[in-house]
Amino acid sequence: MTSKCVISLDLPEDVVAPLRDQFDLLTWSGKEAMPEVTLQDWLADAEGLLCSLSTPITASVIADARQLKVISTMSVGVDHIDLAAATAACIPVGHTPGVLVDSTADLAVGLMIAANRRIAEADRWMRTGQWSQGWQSDLLLGSDLSRATVGIVGLGPIGEATIRRLRGFGATLVGWNRTPKALKGVEMVDLEDLFCRCDIVSLHTALTPETFQIASRQRLASMRSGASLINTGRGDLVDEEALIEELSSGRLRAGLDVFKTEPLPADHPLLSLDNAVLLPHVGSATFSTRMAMVTRALENLRAGMSGEPLSFCANPEVYGLSV
Repeated sequence: MTSKCVISLDLPEDVVAPLRDQFDLLTWSGKEAMPEVTLQDWLADAEGLLCSLSTPITASVIADARQLKVISTMSVGVDHIDLAAATAACIPVGHTPGVLVDSTADLAVGLMIAANRRIAEADRWMRTGQWSQGWQSDLLLGSDLSRATVGIVGLGPIGEATIRRLRGFGATLVGWNRTPKALKGVEMVDLEDLFCRCDIVSLHTALTPETFQIASRQRLASMRSGASLINTGRGDLVDEEALIEELSSGRLRAGLDVFKTEPLPADHPLLSLDNAVLLPHVGSATFSTRMAMVTRALENLRAGMSGEPLSFCANPEVYGLSV
């Protein structure tokens, strides 16, 4: 009997087709996130799950999926999966580290430039017919990345890749990491010092209970007037309500690729703010990166379905290994 596998995200048929020869597939084709009740029903007798950030894999989902052998997610972060519950159930969780580092670092720097040079604001300004005269000395003035002090919160692979790019701009670099780390040309400081000193703060740390709202109301309030917050990590790294207040006052700017609620509701207050550059979670959205993510996720899925160790496992302790 062919093993059953659930795919909880909408993938192109040419990606899914090779799996049809190996597994009995149930594939979600909706553009909205798969409802948990549907996921639980489909996983009742499934051995494999391919998912993404849009599908929370809760402890109750895992408890009901009694035949599940592997969870493979098309993401680096696994905060949408109850990792402790998966580990307790001896289910390895595969993820896709490494392949989206450069794409996300590129976007982080792009958001820094867009926010500080007011690129999106200027584009809207032109499209609404406001460019009624030629060059003006005080039109849409911004700030230079080359003159900025940039604070990088989280010095994992994406944080380090962002720093490599910023060196080319000549920015002054300040860093913070959860564990001690030394990088050439980067001054390591505590979080309070980083937030209050920097012209730009860019968030790259993983979302954990300890880093939840690491950009807190107090730290946002400590940022200098005219500074920018950049987030390509996870929405819950930021106290979003406090950030909206700071942006609404005009004191801060922001470049955001991730949000507390995704997709962003149509009436969300961020959408009315010109000093926030907003992107729909596209940090890894290049053709080559997304295909690399798919390839790695499918490798993890096939290995888990075959009872083999996953090459990229977020909870290797299921194999009796140390974290």
